[in-house]
Amino acid sequence: MNAVIRKTAIVTILFFSIFFTAGAFAADFDEIVVFGDSLSDDGNLLFFEDQSRPEPELYYQGRLSNGPVWAEYLVDQEHLDVSKTDIALGGAQTDGLTPPGLLEQVSTYIASETGSLSGDSLFILWAGSNDFLNGDGDYEEAVDNINTAMDRLVEYDAEHILVFNLPDLGTIPETLGTSEAAAATEFTLNFNAELANMLDEFSVDNPDVGLYTFDTYSFFMEIQNNPAEFGFTNVTEPSPNFDIENNFEGAGHLFWDEKHPTTEAHALLADRVFAELNAQVPESTNADDDDDDDDSSNCFINTSGW
Repeated sequence: MNAVIRKTAIVTILFFSIFFTAGAFAADFDEIVVFGDSLSDDGNLLFFEDQSRPEPELYYQGRLSNGPVWAEYLVDQEHLDVSKTDIALGGAQTDGLTPPGLLEQVSTYIASETGSLSGDSLFILWAGSNDFLNGDGDYEEAVDNINTAMDRLVEYDAEHILVFNLPDLGTIPETLGTSEAAAATEFTLNFNAELANMLDEFSVDNPDVGLYTFDTYSFFMEIQNNPAEFGFTNVTEPSPNFDIENNFEGAGHLFWDEKHPTTEAHALLADRVFAELNAQVPESTNADDDDDDDDSSNCFINTSGW
């Protein structure tokens, strides 16, 4: 499938909006474990001596944003209300050691555990942007790395995995309107198509694993096409407050800097992830029954939506 066909297939996917209902989630997760890059980093870069730290006057407490990131909102009392282990690092690719990429993050986490991984944890993987922005742009290798990371988690008995695809990298302020925009969009479309194919195969090979996906591409496209509906006045430029020290107001912008969303966007992302998970919980689980034969591997989101 060429890039044009991939683009047509992805862009024409129907993205169903599900309204957020606080406190309705009925799954049995007791923790989320997050792997990825700056889009999920909740301040980890502050603890890495050999990595450049976000300027505290411009970035909120080590986040690459003006406030908490989506994973922090997702675990609060209005959403999942569970604990969080966040290993994501700003600048991380799907592979690599500096900073530790997705594969290294997963390996480090597994090594820190004793025995099998908890069946009550939801393992979340969101990476790939930096394979283009800071790497060689090999989307097939990037997806293969994600596949390897998932295989490692399952090898140690992970039972629930959530995977995000990528937003259109050709529409972030750093690339929008530049000579890199077309290549960034092409990478995104190729990556997302390859990822969807991989996840389809993974679900067949691992029928007992609860595999869930989130369509980040469509979510951000929805905001960029209808910014006012989401409370934004600007979806193409960094917030003007980014250049003002110790001013963390988003000023109605989707992006805080050239690459990273505002915390307002992160909050909306958490709402949508939560709502999509919540809407897919089987009725038997919502009813809190004691049926031991309930097949939780079929709940939440499946890869057929990509």
